Amino acid sequence: MEDISTPVHRTRMIYTVNSAAAAALAMLSHQARIGSLGLAFSPGWHETADRRDGYFESRWGASETWDDVILQGPHLYVATPMYKAVNPTMRHKTDWSATDFEALPVDAIPVTAYKPIGDKVRYNAGYTQWEFGPARAQYRIAWRTMAASTNERTLIPCIIPPGAAHVDGIFSAGLPHEDNETICALAGFLGSILLDFAVRAAPKSTIRTAAVNRLSVLLGHPLQTSLVTRTLRLNCITGAYADLWRDVYQDGFTPDRWAGGRDRANRPQLGAVTGMWTSSTPLRVAEDRRQALLEVDALVALMLGVTADQLCTVYRTQFAVLYGYDHRGYVYDANGRLVPSSVLAVWRTKGDRLSAEERTATNQAGNTYTYELPFTLLDREADMREAYAEFERRLAARG
Repeated sequence: MEDISTPVHRTRMIYTVNSAAAAALAMLSHQARIGSLGLAFSPGWHETADRRDGYFESRWGASETWDDVILQGPHLYVATPMYKAVNPTMRHKTDWSATDFEALPVDAIPVTAYKPIGDKVRYNAGYTQWEFGPARAQYRIAWRTMAASTNERTLIPCIIPPGAAHVDGIFSAGLPHEDNETICALAGFLGSILLDFAVRAAPKSTIRTAAVNRLSVLLGHPLQTSLVTRTLRLNCITGAYADLWRDVYQDGFTPDRWAGGRDRANRPQLGAVTGMWTSSTPLRVAEDRRQALLEVDALVALMLGVTADQLCTVYRTQFAVLYGYDHRGYVYDANGRLVPSSVLAVWRTKGDRLSAEERTATNQAGNTYTYELPFTLLDREADMREAYAEFERRLAARG
Protein backbone atom coordinates (compact mmCIF):
# COMPACT_ATOMS: atom_id res chain seq x y z
CA MET A 1 0.00 0.00 0.00
CA GLU A 2 2.95 2.34 0.49
CA ASP A 3 5.47 3.88 -1.89
CA ILE A 4 9.00 2.48 -2.16
CA SER A 5 10.35 4.81 0.55
CA THR A 6 8.41 2.91 3.26
CA PRO A 7 10.15 -0.17 4.73
CA VAL A 8 8.22 -3.38 4.13
CA HIS A 9 7.88 -4.13 7.85
CA ARG A 10 6.14 -0.76 8.33
CA THR A 11 3.66 -0.94 5.47
CA ARG A 12 -0.05 -1.17 6.15
CA MET A 13 -1.68 -4.49 5.32
CA ILE A 14 -4.73 -5.36 3.27
CA TYR A 15 -7.39 -8.00 3.75
CA THR A 16 -8.55 -10.51 1.13
CA VAL A 17 -10.74 -13.60 1.32
CA ASN A 18 -9.46 -15.78 -1.53
CA SER A 19 -6.30 -16.48 -3.51
CA ALA A 20 -7.60 -15.02 -6.80
CA ALA A 21 -8.37 -11.69 -5.13
CA ALA A 22 -4.97 -11.73 -3.44
CA ALA A 23 -3.29 -12.46 -6.77
CA ALA A 24 -5.14 -9.56 -8.40
CA LEU A 25 -3.99 -7.18 -5.65
CA ALA A 26 -0.44 -8.49 -5.95
CA MET A 27 -0.48 -7.71 -9.66
CA LEU A 28 -1.84 -4.21 -9.01
CA SER A 29 0.92 -3.60 -6.47
CA HIS A 30 3.56 -3.81 -9.23
CA GLN A 31 1.99 -1.03 -11.32
CA ALA A 32 2.60 2.71 -11.22
CA ARG A 33 0.47 4.65 -8.75
CA ILE A 34 -1.89 7.51 -9.47
CA GLY A 35 0.15 9.58 -7.02
CA SER A 36 2.92 9.77 -9.65
CA LEU A 37 0.69 11.88 -11.91
CA GLY A 38 0.73 14.95 -9.67
CA LEU A 39 -3.02 15.39 -9.38
CA ALA A 40 -4.42 18.42 -7.59
CA PHE A 41 -7.34 17.71 -5.26
CA SER A 42 -10.35 19.62 -4.00
CA PRO A 43 -12.70 18.88 -1.08
CA GLY A 44 -15.17 21.45 -2.41
CA TRP A 45 -17.37 23.57 -0.18
CA HIS A 46 -17.74 22.54 3.44
CA GLU A 47 -21.43 21.75 3.58
CA THR A 48 -21.96 23.31 7.01
CA ALA A 49 -19.28 25.96 7.53
CA ASP A 50 -19.30 27.48 4.03
CA ARG A 51 -23.08 27.62 3.96
CA ARG A 52 -22.97 29.39 7.34
CA ASP A 53 -20.36 31.80 5.94
CA GLY A 54 -22.70 32.87 3.17
CA TYR A 55 -21.26 31.22 0.07
CA PHE A 56 -24.45 29.30 -0.74
CA GLU A 57 -27.91 28.56 0.58
CA SER A 58 -30.42 25.74 0.53
CA ARG A 59 -32.77 26.30 -2.41
CA TRP A 60 -34.19 23.74 -4.82
CA GLY A 61 -34.13 24.10 -8.59
CA ALA A 62 -32.14 23.92 -11.80
CA SER A 63 -29.43 26.52 -12.27
CA GLU A 64 -29.21 28.66 -15.39
CA THR A 65 -25.55 27.80 -15.96
CA TRP A 66 -23.01 25.29 -14.70
CA ASP A 67 -21.28 28.16 -12.88
CA ASP A 68 -24.12 28.06 -10.35
CA VAL A 69 -24.20 24.27 -9.93
CA ILE A 70 -23.24 22.83 -6.52
CA LEU A 71 -23.18 19.03 -6.71
CA GLN A 72 -23.86 16.52 -3.94
CA GLY A 73 -22.98 12.82 -3.75
CA PRO A 74 -26.21 11.41 -5.24
CA HIS A 75 -25.67 13.49 -8.40
CA LEU A 76 -22.87 11.09 -9.32
CA TYR A 77 -22.53 7.43 -10.12
CA VAL A 78 -19.86 5.32 -11.81
CA ALA A 79 -19.02 7.07 -15.11
CA THR A 80 -22.39 8.78 -14.79
CA PRO A 81 -22.77 12.50 -14.13
CA MET A 82 -26.29 13.73 -13.35
CA TYR A 83 -27.21 10.24 -12.12
CA LYS A 84 -30.03 11.58 -9.94
CA ALA A 85 -31.83 14.87 -9.27
CA VAL A 86 -32.98 16.07 -5.87
CA ASN A 87 -36.76 16.22 -5.49
CA PRO A 88 -38.50 19.54 -4.68
CA THR A 89 -39.52 18.23 -1.25
CA MET A 90 -35.84 17.75 -0.17
CA ARG A 91 -37.07 15.79 2.86
CA HIS A 92 -34.03 13.56 3.40
CA LYS A 93 -30.86 12.26 1.77
CA THR A 94 -32.71 9.68 -0.34
CA ASP A 95 -35.36 12.10 -1.63
CA TRP A 96 -33.91 11.97 -5.16
CA SER A 97 -35.12 10.71 -8.55
CA ALA A 98 -33.16 8.83 -11.20
CA THR A 99 -32.32 10.52 -14.50
CA ASP A 100 -33.79 9.21 -17.74
CA PHE A 101 -30.80 9.42 -20.09
CA GLU A 102 -32.88 8.52 -23.14
CA ALA A 103 -34.86 11.73 -22.66
CA LEU A 104 -32.12 13.96 -21.19
CA PRO A 105 -31.94 17.28 -23.13
CA VAL A 106 -28.62 18.25 -24.66
CA ASP A 107 -28.55 21.45 -22.59
CA ALA A 108 -29.63 19.87 -19.30
CA ILE A 109 -28.18 21.31 -16.10
CA PRO A 110 -28.47 19.46 -12.78
CA VAL A 111 -31.28 20.19 -10.37
CA THR A 112 -29.60 20.97 -7.06
CA ALA A 113 -30.47 21.68 -3.43
CA TYR A 114 -27.87 24.45 -3.06
CA LYS A 115 -27.43 27.78 -4.86
CA PRO A 116 -24.63 30.38 -4.70
CA ILE A 117 -25.45 33.63 -2.94
CA GLY A 118 -23.74 36.94 -2.34
CA ASP A 119 -20.92 38.50 -4.32
CA LYS A 120 -19.86 36.37 -7.29
CA VAL A 121 -16.21 37.43 -7.01
CA ARG A 122 -16.14 36.29 -3.40
CA TYR A 123 -17.85 33.01 -4.33
CA ASN A 124 -15.33 32.28 -7.09
CA ALA A 125 -12.34 33.23 -4.93
CA GLY A 126 -13.55 31.18 -1.97
CA TYR A 127 -13.56 27.90 -3.87
CA THR A 128 -10.46 25.72 -4.34
CA GLN A 129 -7.61 27.48 -6.13
CA TRP A 130 -4.85 25.31 -7.57
CA GLU A 131 -1.36 26.53 -8.45
CA PHE A 132 -2.27 26.34 -12.13
CA GLY A 133 -5.66 28.06 -11.79
CA PRO A 134 -9.14 27.77 -10.28
CA ALA A 135 -10.35 24.20 -9.81
CA ARG A 136 -13.69 25.09 -11.37
CA ALA A 137 -12.05 26.22 -14.62
CA GLN A 138 -11.48 22.72 -15.99
CA TYR A 139 -12.86 19.22 -16.38
CA ARG A 140 -12.24 17.16 -13.26
CA ILE A 141 -12.75 13.64 -11.97
CA ALA A 142 -15.13 13.70 -9.01
CA TRP A 143 -16.25 10.88 -6.74
CA ARG A 144 -18.39 10.35 -3.67
CA THR A 145 -16.26 10.92 -0.57
CA MET A 146 -18.02 8.36 1.61
CA ALA A 147 -16.61 4.84 1.27
CA ALA A 148 -19.71 2.66 1.52
CA SER A 149 -17.95 -0.69 1.27
CA THR A 150 -21.09 -2.81 1.60
CA ASN A 151 -23.03 -1.07 -1.20
CA GLU A 152 -23.24 -1.97 -4.88
CA ARG A 153 -20.10 0.09 -5.51
CA THR A 154 -17.66 1.95 -3.23
CA LEU A 155 -15.47 4.06 -5.52
CA ILE A 156 -17.98 6.11 -7.50
CA PRO A 157 -16.25 8.47 -9.98
CA CYS A 158 -17.26 10.45 -13.04
CA ILE A 159 -16.11 13.53 -14.96
CA ILE A 160 -17.66 16.90 -14.10
CA PRO A 161 -17.51 19.95 -16.40
CA PRO A 162 -16.01 23.42 -15.89
CA GLY A 163 -18.04 25.74 -13.70
CA ALA A 164 -19.43 23.07 -11.41
CA ALA A 165 -18.71 23.21 -7.69
CA HIS A 166 -19.47 20.53 -5.13
CA VAL A 167 -19.80 20.10 -1.39
CA ASP A 168 -17.53 17.87 0.66
CA GLY A 169 -19.72 14.83 0.11
CA ILE A 170 -17.72 14.75 -3.14
CA PHE A 171 -13.95 14.89 -3.63
CA SER A 172 -12.41 15.87 -6.98
CA ALA A 173 -9.10 15.97 -8.81
CA GLY A 174 -7.61 17.71 -11.82
CA LEU A 175 -4.35 17.88 -13.72
CA PRO A 176 -2.14 20.85 -14.64
CA HIS A 177 -2.43 22.16 -18.19
CA GLU A 178 -5.85 20.54 -18.59
CA ASP A 179 -4.47 17.23 -19.87
CA ASN A 180 -7.90 15.98 -20.84
CA GLU A 181 -6.94 12.66 -22.43
CA THR A 182 -5.13 11.67 -19.24
CA ILE A 183 -8.18 12.78 -17.22
CA CYS A 184 -10.37 10.52 -19.37
CA ALA A 185 -8.03 7.53 -19.17
CA LEU A 186 -7.72 7.99 -15.42
CA ALA A 187 -11.50 8.22 -15.09
CA GLY A 188 -11.70 4.89 -16.90
CA PHE A 189 -9.30 3.25 -14.45
CA LEU A 190 -11.06 4.71 -11.42
CA GLY A 191 -14.42 3.54 -12.75
CA SER A 192 -13.33 -0.11 -12.93
CA ILE A 193 -14.28 -2.69 -10.32
CA LEU A 194 -10.60 -3.60 -9.91
CA LEU A 195 -9.70 -0.19 -8.51
CA ASP A 196 -12.95 -0.20 -6.56
CA PHE A 197 -11.82 -3.50 -5.05
CA ALA A 198 -8.42 -2.00 -4.22
CA VAL A 199 -10.25 0.66 -2.20
CA ARG A 200 -12.42 -1.95 -0.45
CA ALA A 201 -9.41 -4.08 0.42
CA ALA A 202 -8.06 -1.35 2.70
CA PRO A 203 -11.31 -0.05 4.19
CA LYS A 204 -11.68 3.52 5.38
CA SER A 205 -14.72 5.68 5.96
CA THR A 206 -13.80 8.21 3.27
CA ILE A 207 -12.00 8.30 -0.08
CA ARG A 208 -9.68 11.28 -0.25
CA THR A 209 -6.21 12.13 -1.57
CA ALA A 210 -4.22 9.27 -0.02
CA ALA A 211 -6.73 6.57 -0.98
CA VAL A 212 -6.72 7.62 -4.65
CA ASN A 213 -2.98 8.30 -4.92
CA ARG A 214 -2.13 4.70 -3.94
CA LEU A 215 -4.31 3.17 -6.68
CA SER A 216 -2.76 1.65 -9.82
CA VAL A 217 -2.73 3.17 -13.28
CA LEU A 218 -0.97 2.44 -16.58
CA LEU A 219 -1.01 5.20 -19.18
CA GLY A 220 0.06 4.91 -22.81
CA HIS A 221 -1.08 1.30 -23.21
CA PRO A 222 -2.03 0.23 -26.77
CA LEU A 223 -5.63 -0.26 -25.58
CA GLN A 224 -5.92 3.22 -24.05
CA THR A 225 -7.92 4.55 -26.99
CA SER A 226 -10.54 1.84 -26.43
CA LEU A 227 -10.71 2.76 -22.75
CA VAL A 228 -11.04 6.47 -23.51
CA THR A 229 -13.77 5.89 -26.13
CA ARG A 230 -15.98 4.08 -23.64
CA THR A 231 -15.21 6.49 -20.81
CA LEU A 232 -16.14 9.50 -22.93
CA ARG A 233 -19.34 7.98 -24.29
CA LEU A 234 -20.44 7.20 -20.73
CA ASN A 235 -19.52 10.58 -19.23
CA CYS A 236 -20.21 13.10 -22.00
CA ILE A 237 -23.95 13.19 -21.42
CA THR A 238 -24.75 16.82 -22.36
CA GLY A 239 -23.36 19.68 -24.42
CA ALA A 240 -21.37 20.80 -21.37
CA TYR A 241 -18.89 18.09 -22.39
CA ALA A 242 -18.60 19.19 -26.04
CA ASP A 243 -15.18 20.80 -25.52
CA LEU A 244 -13.87 17.70 -23.75
CA TRP A 245 -15.13 15.47 -26.55
CA ARG A 246 -13.63 17.69 -29.26
CA ASP A 247 -10.30 17.94 -27.42
CA VAL A 248 -9.88 14.21 -26.80
CA TYR A 249 -11.54 12.81 -29.93
CA GLN A 250 -9.30 10.88 -32.29
CA ASP A 251 -9.81 8.97 -35.53
CA GLY A 252 -9.20 5.72 -33.63
CA PHE A 253 -12.67 6.03 -32.09
CA THR A 254 -14.59 5.27 -35.29
CA PRO A 255 -13.30 1.71 -36.01
CA ASP A 256 -14.16 0.66 -32.46
CA ARG A 257 -16.78 -2.04 -31.99
CA TRP A 258 -18.49 -3.62 -29.01
CA ALA A 259 -16.43 -6.47 -27.57
CA GLY A 260 -19.47 -8.66 -26.94
CA GLY A 261 -22.95 -8.60 -25.47
CA ARG A 262 -26.29 -9.09 -27.16
CA ASP A 263 -26.94 -8.23 -30.80
CA ARG A 264 -27.46 -4.48 -31.27
CA ALA A 265 -28.77 -4.49 -34.83
CA ASN A 266 -31.31 -1.82 -33.92
CA ARG A 267 -28.71 0.54 -32.38
CA PRO A 268 -25.53 2.19 -33.76
CA GLN A 269 -22.10 0.65 -33.23
CA LEU A 270 -19.79 1.94 -30.52
CA GLY A 271 -17.62 3.78 -33.05
CA ALA A 272 -20.52 5.56 -34.76
CA VAL A 273 -19.34 9.01 -33.64
CA THR A 274 -17.82 12.14 -35.17
CA GLY A 275 -15.41 14.78 -33.90
CA MET A 276 -18.27 17.06 -32.90
CA TRP A 277 -20.40 16.26 -29.86
CA THR A 278 -24.06 15.60 -30.74
CA SER A 279 -27.08 14.24 -28.93
CA SER A 280 -26.10 10.74 -30.12
CA THR A 281 -22.60 10.95 -28.61
CA PRO A 282 -23.55 9.76 -25.10
CA LEU A 283 -24.66 6.19 -24.55
CA ARG A 284 -28.27 6.57 -23.47
CA VAL A 285 -29.75 3.05 -23.40
CA ALA A 286 -29.26 1.21 -20.10
CA GLU A 287 -27.92 -2.00 -21.66
CA ASP A 288 -25.36 -0.08 -23.72
CA ARG A 289 -24.14 1.73 -20.63
CA ARG A 290 -23.86 -1.56 -18.75
CA GLN A 291 -21.89 -3.12 -21.60
CA ALA A 292 -19.51 -0.15 -21.82
CA LEU A 293 -18.88 -0.32 -18.07
CA LEU A 294 -18.06 -4.03 -18.06
CA GLU A 295 -15.84 -3.54 -21.11
CA VAL A 296 -13.99 -0.89 -19.10
CA ASP A 297 -13.59 -3.53 -16.38
CA ALA A 298 -12.15 -5.99 -18.89
CA LEU A 299 -9.84 -3.40 -20.45
CA VAL A 300 -8.44 -2.22 -17.12
CA ALA A 301 -7.85 -5.81 -16.00
CA LEU A 302 -6.02 -6.69 -19.20
CA MET A 303 -3.97 -3.47 -19.11
CA LEU A 304 -2.92 -4.10 -15.51
CA GLY A 305 -2.08 -7.78 -16.04
CA VAL A 306 -5.03 -9.23 -14.11
CA THR A 307 -6.49 -12.39 -15.67
CA ALA A 308 -10.12 -12.87 -16.66
CA ASP A 309 -10.49 -15.55 -13.97
CA GLN A 310 -9.17 -13.16 -11.32
CA LEU A 311 -11.42 -10.33 -12.53
CA CYS A 312 -14.51 -12.54 -12.39
CA THR A 313 -13.60 -13.87 -8.96
CA VAL A 314 -13.24 -10.31 -7.67
CA TYR A 315 -16.67 -9.47 -9.08
CA ARG A 316 -18.30 -12.62 -7.74
CA THR A 317 -16.80 -12.55 -4.24
CA GLN A 318 -16.21 -8.86 -3.49
CA PHE A 319 -19.30 -7.21 -5.00
CA ALA A 320 -22.13 -9.23 -3.51
CA VAL A 321 -24.75 -6.49 -3.88
CA LEU A 322 -23.97 -5.92 -7.57
CA TYR A 323 -23.88 -9.69 -8.10
CA GLY A 324 -27.30 -10.00 -6.47
CA TYR A 325 -28.81 -7.24 -8.59
CA ASP A 326 -27.37 -8.83 -11.74
CA HIS A 327 -28.92 -12.18 -10.88
CA ARG A 328 -32.30 -11.00 -9.62
CA GLY A 329 -33.03 -7.33 -10.12
CA TYR A 330 -31.46 -6.03 -13.34
CA VAL A 331 -33.71 -7.28 -16.12
CA TYR A 332 -33.54 -5.76 -19.62
CA ASP A 333 -36.21 -5.61 -22.29
CA ALA A 334 -35.75 -6.25 -26.01
CA ASN A 335 -34.76 -2.61 -26.57
CA GLY A 336 -32.11 -2.62 -23.85
CA ARG A 337 -34.15 -0.71 -21.28
CA LEU A 338 -33.94 -1.65 -17.62
CA VAL A 339 -37.36 -3.03 -16.69
CA PRO A 340 -38.82 -1.27 -13.61
CA SER A 341 -39.75 -3.23 -10.52
CA SER A 342 -43.49 -2.56 -10.96
CA VAL A 343 -43.46 -4.35 -14.32
CA LEU A 344 -41.12 -7.09 -13.07
CA ALA A 345 -43.49 -7.94 -10.23
CA VAL A 346 -46.27 -8.76 -12.70
CA TRP A 347 -43.90 -10.52 -15.11
CA ARG A 348 -42.65 -12.85 -12.40
CA THR A 349 -46.23 -13.92 -11.78
CA LYS A 350 -47.57 -14.07 -15.35
CA GLY A 351 -44.43 -14.62 -17.39
CA ASP A 352 -44.51 -13.42 -21.01
CA ARG A 353 -48.32 -13.29 -21.02
CA LEU A 354 -48.20 -9.61 -19.98
CA SER A 355 -50.45 -7.22 -21.84
CA ALA A 356 -49.09 -3.98 -23.28
CA GLU A 357 -50.75 -2.11 -20.43
CA GLU A 358 -49.03 -4.32 -17.87
CA ARG A 359 -45.70 -3.69 -19.59
CA THR A 360 -46.14 0.10 -19.45
CA ALA A 361 -44.80 2.25 -16.64
CA THR A 362 -43.85 5.84 -15.90
CA ASN A 363 -40.35 6.35 -14.52
CA GLN A 364 -39.15 8.79 -11.84
CA ALA A 365 -38.35 11.39 -14.50
CA GLY A 366 -42.01 11.37 -15.57
CA ASN A 367 -41.51 9.55 -18.91
CA THR A 368 -43.69 6.59 -19.90
CA TYR A 369 -42.40 3.54 -21.77
CA THR A 370 -43.88 0.25 -22.89
CA TYR A 371 -41.27 -2.43 -22.23
CA GLU A 372 -40.93 -4.96 -25.01
CA LEU A 373 -40.64 -8.71 -24.51
CA PRO A 374 -38.61 -10.81 -24.10
CA PHE A 375 -37.23 -9.69 -20.75
CA THR A 376 -33.72 -10.97 -20.03
CA LEU A 377 -31.30 -11.29 -17.12
CA LEU A 378 -27.80 -10.68 -18.49
CA ASP A 379 -24.70 -12.55 -17.33
CA ARG A 380 -22.04 -10.00 -16.34
CA GLU A 381 -19.37 -12.61 -15.69
CA ALA A 382 -19.83 -14.25 -19.09
CA ASP A 383 -19.89 -10.86 -20.78
CA MET A 384 -16.68 -9.76 -19.02
CA ARG A 385 -14.94 -12.96 -20.10
CA GLU A 386 -16.12 -12.47 -23.68
CA ALA A 387 -14.94 -8.85 -23.70
CA TYR A 388 -11.59 -9.76 -22.13
CA ALA A 389 -10.96 -12.43 -24.78
CA GLU A 390 -11.90 -10.02 -27.56
CA PHE A 391 -9.57 -7.31 -26.25
CA GLU A 392 -6.79 -9.92 -25.97
CA ARG A 393 -7.38 -10.75 -29.64
CA ARG A 394 -7.31 -7.08 -30.66
CA LEU A 395 -4.14 -6.51 -28.67
CA ALA A 396 -2.44 -9.50 -30.31
CA ALA A 397 -3.52 -8.28 -33.73
CA ARG A 398 -1.59 -5.06 -33.14
CA GLY A 399 1.58 -7.12 -33.08
